[in-house]
Amino acid sequence: MFLIDIAGVYKRYGHMVYRIALMMMKFRTEAEDITQTVFIKLLENGKAFKNDEHLKAWLIVTAKNACKDTLKSRWFSKRDNYDDITEQPYIPDETAKEFWDVIVTLDDKYKLPLYLYYYEGYKTGEIAEMLNLKQATVWTQMRTAKAKLKEQLEQKEVRNSG
Repeated sequence: MFLIDIAGVYKRYGHMVYRIALMMMKFRTEAEDITQTVFIKLLENGKAFKNDEHLKAWLIVTAKNACKDTLKSRWFSKRDNYDDITEQPYIPDETAKEFWDVIVTLDDKYKLPLYLYYYEGYKTGEIAEMLNLKQATVWTQMRTAKAKLKEQLEQKEVRNSG
């Protein structure tokens, strides 16, 4: 078991939790709220983690679940879209920024596996375990998502060159 230094955890993983929330929620203010909720849950949880990787996986799953709960909430479905995403998290590489712009347009079931694979470096088996999916499902989602990404990036390239 390892003890949690909440400030250190936030420093290491706060941006990751925020990016997941922003990707799923598409609203900056909701992403900030989700990030706060996840870290409050961490403080309240008192859970003992096996290691840093176990903690990181818990943060990812908790962020995903908090987003899903918010998206299902009656309040969220009734509110106006007053704060559409116009900014993205800091991404230094221009190609990665373009990739991010396309990834946020995908269906929710494709976003998180792609993010975990490309941005966080997880393997498909680890993603499957973390998201409680079969590995074949993750492979299928990744294949479909990659095809959609390729199509959208090609369309974007055609529009930009024309």
